[in-house]
Parts: sequence; structure tokens; C-alpha cells
Amino acid sequence: MSAPTNTALFVDADGSFSVRKNMDFPTAEKGEMIVRVLYSGINPADTKHSSHLGIVDTVIGYDFCGEVVDAGTTSFSVGDIVAGMTPTGIGRPSRYGAHQDYLCCPEDMAWLVPGNLPRPHAAGLSVVLATAADAVFNLFGLPLPGDDATTTKEDQARGALLIWGGSSSVGICTIQLARAAGYREILVTASPERHELLQSLGASACFDYASPSVVTDIRAAVEARNSEIMYAIDAVGAPISAKQVESCSIDSTTILVSTTQTFGRFQMPFATRSRDVKIRIPGLTQVITIPSQPAEGAKMDAAVKWAVRNYGNGFSLPKVEVFSGNADGCLAKVQETVDKGAFGKIVLQHPFGASECQT
Repeated sequence: MSAPTNTALFVDADGSFSVRKNMDFPTAEKGEMIVRVLYSGINPADTKHSSHLGIVDTVIGYDFCGEVVDAGTTSFSVGDIVAGMTPTGIGRPSRYGAHQDYLCCPEDMAWLVPGNLPRPHAAGLSVVLATAADAVFNLFGLPLPGDDATTTKEDQARGALLIWGGSSSVGICTIQLARAAGYREILVTASPERHELLQSLGASACFDYASPSVVTDIRAAVEARNSEIMYAIDAVGAPISAKQVESCSIDSTTILVSTTQTFGRFQMPFATRSRDVKIRIPGLTQVITIPSQPAEGAKMDAAVKWAVRNYGNGFSLPKVEVFSGNADGCLAKVQETVDKGAFGKIVLQHPFGASECQT
């Protein structure tokens, strides 16, 4: 009996993207399982990691939800519906790419999908949730959510958390994780039509990011509360938004985070802390190794498990769109989503075999 066909979205060694049909069926190594992908989630990293971090000559994509077809040496079973994300870094094997019909995933990067969590939502969850968790629980140092999770009274009295880009997927996750950690003074920027939604998720005040007075408005609101900004994250990850965040952060002790870059006082959250990751920064010839941080990774894993358990009742992605079609159309959708942005998460339906694209 011949192996199933496997179609993939691929980034070549020169950074160009293409569809690869009849890819080899993946072979799992020890501690990995083979998954038939049902949905794969789109993230900016799918295309940007090639040019920004030097991760090329591999199948793209990280987020997935699928059915275990070979459990290997893992604790999962054939037929389990699992979700998660796959490893990154220079030299990343093609078997880890999420945008293909069959992939391999290490056991510690996957989790069972419970009945309260729709499969398309599961496919778009891991990367943005882990990134937000790294910011909230590692870089900001807030307590992990629990039945009685609260920040200290000193934290609550001292200041606010500012999220620039509150309606981005990372921003939405950050709001809900901070709220679950007991934080109540959560200031966010977003377009006015998103304000009501963000307040329902836990934002205490919303500001129009496009207003010419947005920085002044935020500073005035903080001063009116006789407070200060204790934590701030640029979830947009652009130079102009980072400058605006700095302009709002009037306290030199404010912890600053940017989702895409590290400069000045800004730190960058990372979705993978459980293993070493090799990258190459543009303009530099040497390869940089980001060492694993098991303790930080354990906090992120606990936060992901909390969100999965409480999905629909304390945590959610408010908009998930399923895109189905042939592989060429799906590749175009990935590139369009990364280049133009989109509210909510977009996931690709598998297998890549439909003759026409549709939403």
C-alpha cells in the first residue's frame, strides 16, 4: 500500500515560496508522532522567519490541529485529536512544517483538544498564546492564573498595563491572560469598532490608536488615576508603535516588550522557550543560539493548558476564519494575511486538494 500524498507550502533556500506536491511522507524520530493535519494556523512568522531569522529550505507554518496517525514512542494514541506548534530554528526539518497535510510534532509541544475547543480555533491558538504568555508571566512576572490568582496589592496600587495593538491576536491573548492573573488596570489601543469587544475581554480603558492625541490621552488617563504604567507591550511590533509606547511610558522603570524586535529597553517575547533555537539576524554572518529556558517554558506551558481548559469560559479567540482551497490559493492566503494583516485568526483547511479557493 502506497503512502498517502503530502502537499506542502515551502520556502526555498533563496527565500522564495512555492507549493511542493508529493513531498515525502514524514518520518518521526524518538519522542515524536505523525499527525494528519486538519487545520493549520497562519502567523506572521510563516513568511517572516525566512527573511528575519534565516530559517529557509523547509516547510513553513507552526500552528496545527490534526489526528494522530502514528503515535511512535509518545504517550498519545492513534486517533487522538491534538493541537500545538512545532519547533523553529535554522536547519528546521521539513517534517515540522504545519502547512502540509502530514507533519511530525514532538510530544512536549502538543496537547489533546478537549470538547470545549473547536478544532479550527485549536489550530490558531498555540503561537499567539505562548507569545503572550511569555510576555505576561516571564517578562512582566505576573502570577500564573488559577482559581484565586491575584497580583499583589502593591502592583494594583502602583500602575497599569498598556497593550498597544489590543485587537491583534497577541494583544487579545495578553488582555485575557493578564485579567486571569488578577490584573485590572489594562489600557489598550485599537480602532474604535473593537473597543466594546476588548472591554468585554478585560480591558479597563480603550484608546483610538489612530487619534493624533492618543499618547496625550493615555498619559492624561494615567495621571487622572494617580497612577503610572508599570508594564507595556507593543503587540503591533512596528518602529512607530514602539516609539508611541515609549512616549506613553513616563516611568523609567516600566517594563517594555515588543513582539518583533529587541532594542533599547524593549524585550522580545518568544513562543518557544523549551529548547535551543538557532537564528541568523539580517546583516550578521554568525548564527546566534537562543538557549532553552526550562523554567520559563514550564510557565508558558501551564498558561496554555489553563487557556485550553477554560476555552469559551474565561478565554477565547473572538474570531477564527477557515480558508479552504487548493495549495496555490492557500499559499496566496498566507502571504496576503502576513502582508496586509487581518483581525482574528485565519486557519487553512486540509488536505490541500480543493480545485477552487473559498472562504
